[in-house]
Amino acid sequence: MALAVWLAACGQPTAKTSLAPTPRLNATPTPSPAPTPTPRPSPPNLPPAGGIGVPGGFAAYVYTRGLGTISAMAFGPDGRLYAVNSAGTLLVVPSPGGSPQALVAGLPIALGLAWRDHSLFVSVRGSVREYQLNNGALTGGGAVVQGLPTGRHQNDWILPMPNGEYLLGVGSTCDVCNESDARSAAVLRFHSDWSYAGVVVRGARNPYGLALQQVTGDAYVTVNGQDNLGGQPADYLLRVVAGEDAGWPRCWPAYPDGSLHGNCGGVAPPVAVFTPHSSADGIVLYEAAEFGADYAENAFVTEWGANVGGTTGRRVERVVLTGLRGVEHGQVSDFATGFSHPLALTVAPDGGLLVGDYGTGQIIEIFRTG
Repeated sequence: MALAVWLAACGQPTAKTSLAPTPRLNATPTPSPAPTPTPRPSPPNLPPAGGIGVPGGFAAYVYTRGLGTISAMAFGPDGRLYAVNSAGTLLVVPSPGGSPQALVAGLPIALGLAWRDHSLFVSVRGSVREYQLNNGALTGGGAVVQGLPTGRHQNDWILPMPNGEYLLGVGSTCDVCNESDARSAAVLRFHSDWSYAGVVVRGARNPYGLALQQVTGDAYVTVNGQDNLGGQPADYLLRVVAGEDAGWPRCWPAYPDGSLHGNCGGVAPPVAVFTPHSSADGIVLYEAAEFGADYAENAFVTEWGANVGGTTGRRVERVVLTGLRGVEHGQVSDFATGFSHPLALTVAPDGGLLVGDYGTGQIIEIFRTG
C-alpha cells in the first residue's frame, strides 16, 4: 500500500473529621427524595456502522464516507470537520452525515493537520503549509516550513502547544541507520512563527501521532519500531520530554513487557507498548464527558496494521494511564475492532470518538449509548 512506506513500523488530600448532628426529638422524619436517574445520551442521527465491534454500552455509526485514504482530521473554528488524505486532498465535512467536499487537491503526501485560531496547518511530505479560513473558504497555502528530511518516512502529525509553539514528528529516512540530519527520527519544536526551535525527542524511528493532555500540558507521541528484529520491537507510547532519547536504532522496547533491549543507556522507557509491527499511529487523549468518568484522560490509539498484510493491528486501542507523572504506566486493551486500516482520530463536539478508516474512506463515530 502506498502509505506503508511512510507509516510506522513494518506495519506495524487531608481527611476531614465529621461531627454527628444533634438528634431532633419528636421530629417527623423527612423522606429522602428519590435520586434523579442519569439520562441516557441520545445517539447521533447516523446509520449504524456494520462490522465494527465496540464494548457494551457503546455503538458505532458512519459519520461520513468518501474521503479516500484519510490520514488526519480536526474540527475547525467554524465547527466543520476538516481532513486530509495521503493522496494529497484536503476536504471538509460540513456536518455529521454530510458528504465531504474537496477544497485543495494535488498536495504532496499529507499525513497531518492542525488548527490554531483561523489558521490551518497541513503536514505534507517535506514541508508544512498554512491556509487561512475566511468566510468558509481556505486561502493561502504557502510553506511555513520547508526542506524537512524524507525517505522511508516523512513528517507526520502537528501538535499546537498551549504556549503557542508547535511539535512536529519527523520519521527516519531508513529502517535502521545513523541519520546525518538530526531532524530525522525526531520530534521537533517550532516557535509560534514556525521558526525552528530544535529537537525535543531524538531516536524515535517514526514518531507518528502527537496528542496533548490538557490537565498537565504534557504531550505524548506514538512511535513505530524497526522492522529487522522480527517480532520483538514493540510500537510504543512515550511522554514527550525535552532532551529525551527514544533509543533508535541502538535500543528498542520489547513486547509485551516494554523492557529495553540493546545498547540502552540514557534511553527513556515507554509508557505503553503495542503489538510489534501493528503501526500504532493516531492518538487522542480523551477529555470529553460523554464516555463517562472511567474514560477521563484515557488515550485512544489507532493501529493501522502491518504493511505486509494479515490481521495484525487494524483496531483502536484504549490506554489507561496510571501512576505519577513521569513514571506513569499505560494499560492497553482493545476498544474497537473491525476496521480496514484505522489511522486518523479526533473527538467530536458531542464527545463521540471519530475514527478515520484509511482503508475504506469512512469516518466512524463511536458513541456511548448506555
